[in-house]
Amino acid sequence: MNLSLLESFHTKWQDILVIGKTLEQDGKKYHLMGMTLSDEAKLYFIEPFTQPERRRQSGIRNQRRLLKEPEREGSRYLDCRDFFLGSEHLQVQGGTGEPLLHSSDNYGVIQLFFDMMSAGWYIPEWLRDADWNGLQLTMLNIADLEELPRYCPEMPITIVHRPNPVRRILEKTVTLHVGKSRSFSFTDFYGDQVQCHINRVSLIDVWKDVERQFNDPEFLDRISPEQIRQAKKHSYAALEQNCPKGMCYIGIEYECSKDLDLNFLSKEFLKSLPKVHHGSSSFFLMRLKPDQEKGVHGLTLKGCVIQTPVEPDTTKIAAELFSYSEKAGEWTETVS
Repeated sequence: MNLSLLESFHTKWQDILVIGKTLEQDGKKYHLMGMTLSDEAKLYFIEPFTQPERRRQSGIRNQRRLLKEPEREGSRYLDCRDFFLGSEHLQVQGGTGEPLLHSSDNYGVIQLFFDMMSAGWYIPEWLRDADWNGLQLTMLNIADLEELPRYCPEMPITIVHRPNPVRRILEKTVTLHVGKSRSFSFTDFYGDQVQCHINRVSLIDVWKDVERQFNDPEFLDRISPEQIRQAKKHSYAALEQNCPKGMCYIGIEYECSKDLDLNFLSKEFLKSLPKVHHGSSSFFLMRLKPDQEKGVHGLTLKGCVIQTPVEPDTTKIAAELFSYSEKAGEWTETVS
């Protein structure tokens, strides 16, 4: 421990706004603490936090088992996109959630609580004796705010939630043929028959695509030579670990009778064990955006990439429609 560590945690606020409102949803309590302004404006919620259960399972923990593990219940307010204090509209640009059990040595969080109390925040009675390990601090970044809004306790608060898509596991075997189309159906979570049309299966030379981007004059005009150098370094390092030069990924263009995002994976990948990568640039995410908005069946045309490296002469891929994602509906919460 030294003083330079304290210096790295210390924040000097330009302004602090205390709100101090407790919200209750589904039998759980949440607390809207307030806002701070320094280099940017932030909005703070205290939320319940549940440590994920560790289940002892026998057998090999391959990619299939890893992907089927239940996701930990996340923050309720990280999906907040718009926030209204009275008529004042605050645009949320992302945020982070930090379980307080990991914050006992984070003096920046401790300072935030002290400074909020100095500004007039009172810890509500229900929160006063709550176990620190069962709480999470959610911090939302507010866009383009040069000063904090005015607030009084009688002012209505409106929060617009736009949740992340809901993932549904399907595990339907689908054999793909490069250059060929096919149609099939599946039963979704609600018991409805969904028709899927695969219009195109193609091999993608990822290295050529990345090199083409780095030679694009419009792309080169937007960033500095040093940024280009760093981007190339990280991209090529990630490609070397994920898709060796000369290998290809599989691109799929499809239409679906419901507005769903389909996630195709190869059988080979699902049987494999998780890889241990080295370095910060070990992950490479590629998306496929079709050139047209509608497919031959008049439905929205979407794309998916199976990021399992295959030989460039591959013609047949044993795959699965492993899961699909459905959009979650936007909802509004009002606090009086």
